[in-house]
Amino acid sequence: MSKPFSSKAWVFFVVVALLAFAGCSPAEPADSVESGARKVVTFEGGEVTEGEVQEAIGQFAQQSGAGEIPPGSPQYEAAVQQVMPQLVGIEIARVYADENDITVSQGDVDQEIETIKDQISEQAEAAGEDIGREEAFQTALDQAGFTEEQLRQDIREQLPVQKVQEEVVENAEPTDEEIQAFYDENRELQFSTPEQRCISHILFNADQEQRAEDVKEELEDDGDFAELAEEFSQDPGSREQGGELGCQGRGAFVPEFEDAAFEAEEGEIVGPVETEFGYHVIEVTEIQPESTAPLDEVRPQIRQQLAQEQQIEEFEGWLEDQREQRDVQYLPGYDPDQATPEAAEPGEVEPEVAPEQPEEEQPEEE
Repeated sequence: MSKPFSSKAWVFFVVVALLAFAGCSPAEPADSVESGARKVVTFEGGEVTEGEVQEAIGQFAQQSGAGEIPPGSPQYEAAVQQVMPQLVGIEIARVYADENDITVSQGDVDQEIETIKDQISEQAEAAGEDIGREEAFQTALDQAGFTEEQLRQDIREQLPVQKVQEEVVENAEPTDEEIQAFYDENRELQFSTPEQRCISHILFNADQEQRAEDVKEELEDDGDFAELAEEFSQDPGSREQGGELGCQGRGAFVPEFEDAAFEAEEGEIVGPVETEFGYHVIEVTEIQPESTAPLDEVRPQIRQQLAQEQQIEEFEGWLEDQREQRDVQYLPGYDPDQATPEAAEPGEVEPEVAPEQPEEEQPEEE
């Protein structure tokens, strides 16, 4: 009756957790692609190859659901602008890690794997999945198209970048004033819970209106709601729970059902209410009024969110300084800060743009 939470919805969240490493870790250029080794970005200490760009665009297309993005197409040009800042930033951070002996141990990789498993297990549990931790992890790997060893390799490549970020922004923390301001601005949107109704129902088929009336009368004569739900309800999802649908806010039910439930008093039996599913006899077992979490309760959550935002901002500033210090140079068409010229086919990117000659100095055609 209530809007179902997809039994596989949790996979979306955990696949994102997996791709947090794999999706932003550029693969080695394919040997079979002649232009893959071409350096499209160079800087002091490092480079980005055309093969890495193509691989990143393939991952970008997969994650965004854009389908295949052929080189030379307008979509490819746009994708280049999307992935280049990330690719250059990752490569700069890796070079910095090598220069400063920032390394990753097997224990670091193992710990990250355990953290991902915990996240996956929590998401599966929150989605109501009765699935073990290891099984949930393997399911998420399958959905992402990864093996555990591939994930471990991606973590080995990505963790140095994460360690660099932690090193260069380790002191980023919001002030108490910033936390208070964020709470005040987002009190209603993020920290308030609208009124909820705890509801039970008994569902009858469309040709059982009279039976619904009879059961309602029995309930009003002190009949046991759970027993009658188990006997008569045509809703297999709630019947075994005595008709309980849990506590929900507005928007969780079809309009006719919701209107009846939210206009009822606590403990009131209403119905039969006709919907597309049939006839419902409804009981509102509890009304939970609108509430707002106090600042002290959500302070750690706000602090973490603001700290992450500040860390990202500071890391971006650090990367910008690194780009200038390391003199990042792009081939035409790969600089995200400049308008994209007409796309060339793979392997046809020229390292320089010839200066435009004055019209009178151009040679005449023979």
